[in-house]
Amino acid sequence: MFKKYRSQLLKAIKKEYSFFPSLGLVSKVNSGSHNDMNYKTFKKSFTIFKPYLIEIESSIDKINSFNDLKTIGYNFENQMFIKTNNVNTHKGLIFCIGIFYYCFLIHKINQVDLKTTIIDFCQPLKKLQLNSNSYKLTKRYNLKHAIDNAIDGYQVVFESYSFFKNLNNNYKLLALLLYISKKIDDTTLIQKIGYEKYLLVKEDFNYLLNNILEKKLSKKEILKINQNYILQNISPGGAADLLVLVLFLKNINY
Repeated sequence: MFKKYRSQLLKAIKKEYSFFPSLGLVSKVNSGSHNDMNYKTFKKSFTIFKPYLIEIESSIDKINSFNDLKTIGYNFENQMFIKTNNVNTHKGLIFCIGIFYYCFLIHKINQVDLKTTIIDFCQPLKKLQLNSNSYKLTKRYNLKHAIDNAIDGYQVVFESYSFFKNLNNNYKLLALLLYISKKIDDTTLIQKIGYEKYLLVKEDFNYLLNNILEKKLSKKEILKINQNYILQNISPGGAADLLVLVLFLKNINY
């Protein structure tokens, strides 16, 4: 029953770390703005996702709370670090995919609304007291954390899917990445480049998105802009995680 959904989610994960140009993210073409990871690193990390999804499927009747799911996620997070020699390739994706895929399966089994299922399941996250650098940033600058996106039922994912599903553009994946980037507070990117520069980059993202949608840029111009982002150490990892969820919805024609 679940194999077809698992297969489409795995395709979405692979497409995210393969496509180019991708604003400094690792791709099949190059390692983007990263000097600690490359396409081969992501291929190694990718191997944990099939058993991770199967574990969620087989535990569907045993998962009664977020903590139950978190225990499974931590196990595969540790496996990721073993595969990559302690490089964090997919920690954020393990978190959001765990929640989204589990709730998606519940949505299918019980014929209930997906977004409402996510919101209900993530209520305990409101009580979490985190000490991570990314969480401190959200408090300092009044931003939304990745956890807040989950608490909101991944509203940004559904909005981005509405934008993407009928998009006709040669750079539709890049456009989707830009669209998500302008809608979220990407604490992963803020930690890389600082908050002040991040605000400027976010304005640039919006300008670039509009020009891509209006087809005002040539391939040469887009590649030049992409290379400039790489040189500036820009890599929107938080948006990339959510892009996977959008691609999954597209793959299954949600």
